[in-house]
Amino acid sequence: MTLPPHHRWPLLLHDQARLEYGRLLWKRPSAKKRLLKHWNDEKHPYARRFSQTYRPWVEKVLEAGPEADDALDEELSRHGLSLRVVVREIPPVFGSFY
Repeated sequence: MTLPPHHRWPLLLHDQARLEYGRLLWKRPSAKKRLLKHWNDEKHPYARRFSQTYRPWVEKVLEAGPEADDALDEELSRHGLSLRVVVREIPPVFGSFY
């Protein structure tokens, strides 16, 4: 029996929502471009952390479908990360500069 993601990694509800909505937006080229611009804006409090450390991992997770979550978690664990950690590093969207 395969457990749903929130049981395997335990994602909090807002983290699960960030992952699911992030993946939905990421599929739209205009939304993807806007998110990256927002997340890399110097006014965004997580911009440096995102661009210097987590951007490639966040992009990989957002590009993948839910069926790839187990494989992603295994790959991330080889780099000292987990799906749960990377999902928590998806920057929030807020402020008038979005």
